[in-house]
Amino acid sequence: MPWWSGNDRSVADLGLTLTEGRVLLAEVQSLLVSQQTADWMAGQLACCRCGSVLAHKDSRSIVLRTVFGKVVVPSPRLWECSCADKPCEPRRSVGPLCKAVPQRVTPELEYLQAKWAAHLPYRQATELLREVLPLDKAISLGSTRRRVLAVGNRLDAEIERDIASGPKLIDGDQVGESISVGCVSVDSAWLSFSSSPKSRKAERDLVELRSPWTKRLVQERHVNIVAGCATFADRTPRLYAYVHKQVPSAAARLDLG
Repeated sequence: MPWWSGNDRSVADLGLTLTEGRVLLAEVQSLLVSQQTADWMAGQLACCRCGSVLAHKDSRSIVLRTVFGKVVVPSPRLWECSCADKPCEPRRSVGPLCKAVPQRVTPELEYLQAKWAAHLPYRQATELLREVLPLDKAISLGSTRRRVLAVGNRLDAEIERDIASGPKLIDGDQVGESISVGCVSVDSAWLSFSSSPKSRKAERDLVELRSPWTKRLVQERHVNIVAGCATFADRTPRLYAYVHKQVPSAAARLDLG
């Protein structure tokens, strides 16, 4: 019977409910991930060096945490090929799927946890994701905190690599390092362009500045400006500002001001 033909129907009955949608997504995800991992494992049964079929050791299962729930998939262990054997060393086994997904979590789930936990407390971010997605048993407060810290560590490592790959000092140059930072303040705001004639003139004025990024600002129409001030005990304060998308390198941001 169509939804609109009954007298007792209400708008609340229109379409899938949130619970029904979560269940449906979880079932589709389970079928899709199981098929994808099975197809991938079929390509891992031969030695990548000599092409010989690898001997099967045992059958196990692992739990993969995805944006649409937990999925239990087979993860068989295989004996390494004899062509890789080394004298005086026992023969080893390998689990290809365990090696491919060491964290047992998909990048999308890590992204959502890190993004929402950056705007909300860990508990609220976890509850929000559980309410919208079928993640009742896939995430917890502790896992959200651990994944956010892991993402932060990776970003710190990227910043250190950016700084290390920056311009090197010439012999004899002296670097004045501050040993006491008073405070660092950071603020951010979005600037948007409207379609009024006055704003169109402002856009033309920006283009006339011939800055390497003003033309892109006009095209994107929304600009995220980050600005701040660093206060030092041994020298004058330093102001800095940059457009978030136009200065992706952390090392370059440190040179602004």
